Amino acid sequence: MKLQPQQEIIDIYDTYDNFMKAEKRAKNPFIIEKRKKNHEDSLYSCENLSCDIPFGNITLNGEIRNSDRQDYSFQIQSDIIKSRVIFRYDTGGGVHKNNVPYIPLSQQSIDTPHFHRFDKNGYFLAYKTDKLNIPGQAKALFDIEFGFPYFCQESNIKGDNVEDSPQLIVRKDGEIGFFFDNSDPNEGVNF
Repeated sequence: MKLQPQQEIIDIYDTYDNFMKAEKRAKNPFIIEKRKKNHEDSLYSCENLSCDIPFGNITLNGEIRNSDRQDYSFQIQSDIIKSRVIFRYDTGGGVHKNNVPYIPLSQQSIDTPHFHRFDKNGYFLAYKTDKLNIPGQAKALFDIEFGFPYFCQESNIKGDNVEDSPQLIVRKDGEIGFFFDNSDPNEGVNF
């Protein structure tokens, strides 16, 4: 299927580009725990983002499909355009095809993981960073624990009151986050 340019983005591309480069702030920690109504095994979250460059009502969205922590997606959405999604990181779904006139056929297929971003011509294109082009690095970035901070780095998202990406917590709604610590509290104590 041939991609269609989004005139809405073409008209405001400079603002979009400046917004994408600007630092954005998200709730810390970012917790993915809500069950999707249409798919009980999938979890999602949607939290507001703040940015000094206005770009409508913006949100950070995360989804883990089928309880598989290697099949997930993170998105930045804005109500400034109809399609809402303005930036995305995908690990599932296989190959994406950038079927546009100015990309040679041999370079159109982009396997996962990859990012999506609008270009100046209004196309929402999949792309890989240098790190995603290294097979060992790309394999590690399928893991949500590494993929989320990398998504935040690429989209310049920091957590509230921290200088790094927000902490990611994944749990099912209502689940209490107890963590098991295998250390001996009496270690080093002489009786």
